[in-house]
Amino acid sequence: MASGVKVTDECKQAFVDVQLGHKFQYVVFKLNDKMTEIVVEKKGEVGAAYEEFVEILKSAEEKGECRYGVFDVAYTSKEGHAKSKLAFIFWAPETAKIKQKMVYSASQSVLKNTLGQGIHKFVQANDHSELSWDYLLEECQRNARD
Repeated sequence: MASGVKVTDECKQAFVDVQLGHKFQYVVFKLNDKMTEIVVEKKGEVGAAYEEFVEILKSAEEKGECRYGVFDVAYTSKEGHAKSKLAFIFWAPETAKIKQKMVYSASQSVLKNTLGQGIHKFVQANDHSELSWDYLLEECQRNARD
């Protein structure tokens, strides 16, 4: 289902800044008020805690809204090697407004395709347990080649 939503150049640049420039730990994206463009809501400084990122996502829930985010996940593999993966998180809480869920769901592929091949993991989170660090870490380690 095509949504007709566009991705701004600022979104593309913010992703490159996380992926290649390592200028930010994360970026949170949202739809503008008219629901016609995906825009940058917030960029987190390098070293920002995952909890800070999650709080931004959860604050959207209070407004009945969804969000997208990319987080640079640094972790140690089960074999003891330092790893880093970019995780794309689609936050669609059960309490989000129906139109929000529909447009965000239809537009996620537009954003992922625009951002390109640099995303290693995709997580759709519908409740707080799926936003936990342990859950994200488990997803990043799943099927990982060391």
